[in-house]
Amino acid sequence: MQDPGARLMAAIHLPLPRWHRRALRIPAPSLRLNRWILAAIAVVALSAMLPVLQNSAATSRGFQLQTFEAEKTKLNGQIRLLEADVAQLSSLPRVQRRASELGLEPGFDPIYVTVGEAGPVPAKIPAEYLPGPARKTDVPEPWWRSLLSWVALPD
Repeated sequence: MQDPGARLMAAIHLPLPRWHRRALRIPAPSLRLNRWILAAIAVVALSAMLPVLQNSAATSRGFQLQTFEAEKTKLNGQIRLLEADVAQLSSLPRVQRRASELGLEPGFDPIYVTVGEAGPVPAKIPAEYLPGPARKTDVPEPWWRSLLSWVALPD
């Protein structure tokens, strides 16, 4: 008798029949990449990286915001200290004490001097402190024009 294992070995080493070879033919994969495949890969890669980039940008902005808020708090503290210094230096008892140290005394009744002459031309003070030009008209101004002068109309 023949050994069944030897017969199996003989069957494995036999070539396949012709009809069987055609049925098992597997096409080899093409390694050629076209533009669409490359574009799809790029879109997938970019869409995968977008959340990472957004998260890192938000994190860095958060750190910047914390830094700016800490700086704002520090500057507000300095402002409060300066305001306290100004309040202390401008208090009435301190001003009176400093004036007496300098030899100043309280003022007496003020004397007012009226000058009848016009000042130098051009004036040496800002125009906003000068009186406006006087209008000289023979006809009295109607009552409704005085009401319109209160309303600012564009020119």
